[in-house]
Amino acid sequence: MTYKSKYTKTYPKSQGNTETRSETTLKKPVQKTTQTRKNTVESPKSAQFFSAESSRLTDFSTPIYNMGVTTLDSRLQYDEFTFPRRLDNCKMVLTEKGNVPVLHSVPCDEYGIASHDWITFGFCQSTLGQEYYSLDPMTADSELTYGIETFLDHHLHEIFGFGLGEKRQNGMHNYKFAYELQDKMGMVLYGHSSRRISIQINGTGCALARKGWQVRLYQYLTSYQKFYDPQTGFLKETGPREPKLTRVDLAYDDFDGQYITVDIADEWDDVGGFWCGGRQPKIEKIGPWKRPNGKGRTFAVGDRTSGKYARFYERGKKEGSPLSPWVRAEVEFKSKDRYIPLDILLSPSQYFLGAYPCFEWLAKQLEKDFCTPEKTKVVKKQSEISWDKAIDVLKVQFGKYIRQFSKVLEPQVLITMISSDKDEVPKRLKFSHAAVMQSIRLNQHFETKPTSLEEMPLFVGKPLVNMSAYKEFVHAI
Repeated sequence: MTYKSKYTKTYPKSQGNTETRSETTLKKPVQKTTQTRKNTVESPKSAQFFSAESSRLTDFSTPIYNMGVTTLDSRLQYDEFTFPRRLDNCKMVLTEKGNVPVLHSVPCDEYGIASHDWITFGFCQSTLGQEYYSLDPMTADSELTYGIETFLDHHLHEIFGFGLGEKRQNGMHNYKFAYELQDKMGMVLYGHSSRRISIQINGTGCALARKGWQVRLYQYLTSYQKFYDPQTGFLKETGPREPKLTRVDLAYDDFDGQYITVDIADEWDDVGGFWCGGRQPKIEKIGPWKRPNGKGRTFAVGDRTSGKYARFYERGKKEGSPLSPWVRAEVEFKSKDRYIPLDILLSPSQYFLGAYPCFEWLAKQLEKDFCTPEKTKVVKKQSEISWDKAIDVLKVQFGKYIRQFSKVLEPQVLITMISSDKDEVPKRLKFSHAAVMQSIRLNQHFETKPTSLEEMPLFVGKPLVNMSAYKEFVHAI
């Protein structure tokens, strides 16, 4: 079966001929509210529903607490307000034009502190089927698109309650092809030289996804199995190949401004509340700090391009309510310089509290002392992964040659013969350099394999800190 385009599929007949049938493109349904409510089993009938087509309240749109909702605000026509799946993911904000519902994600663990506000995960394209691994991701548009539409769309519906929307004309982030998820809930990116598929679930998608999506996603990403098929006599694989979380945003909402404010965050910085070792993080104040005018202020910690970034902002004021006390704290993790464990899907509150020392004080204020903070292992874990991956690559590509050469040459002679003339650190092993630097600075035992500098010929005879190659890792977190 071959897939020609998003408009036409070719089906084989029993006689070997082909039959072409025209199919409808994946477009947004005309009755948006009807389509979305059909797939939502948790939605109470008393939930608010707004008709995007008529811009009027429908028959089942009883306002929360009888406060009334204006229809003048253009945001009420957006799809994100047409089908809230739970009442706890919608906060009413009083603006100059009336009460406006604002979506927000809700905690999923027993501690009830932090929630997921963005998730990006990926896996190898061979997850679609073993036959997809050999495909050139840059040119196999039809084949990969068919696998995305038939295999991945099904799993997305099972996990989140929504699937593929419209295919984009162009990809993004070095991915050649892309699909938008239904109702702008996220993106599916594919066609990368790494042969990986990336799925992004934005804040709206995290708030509106079927309840329990975190557990289902965790179970799916950890479901890889290899088993023997007695019928075919071959080994078969199921589940995602090489799953990985590349970005996770965690958020804590203080609707009453009782525990956190942007001014409290500023005070935390004065006492080293955001210092995690190395140099002090970058601090940026955005908005009318000197003369507040009700537009909302933001206190940012760190660099947006780094592996960890935090921001505190006045969410209620941002949504148009000058007197709203609602403040949100967000922590953004990226796999750029750290390993993000899959457990963060099940325990977001623990990883949120472990992001910065000041959040442990927040846990005491919330009377959540029993919630043990969890920290993402930045350098050490990444170093271990990088080292093991590099060994695997070397073994697969050149292992047979090295084994045969070792039968006739002494080990030291062989290493000298096959070693590069340039004494440069491969990009894949740079995290290992940073791990050694961090261990020396903190006088900690280096736990990865190998466990000492003597066992790592890469570092023998290196002046370490004084070398220019190490400068960017001196302050590794």
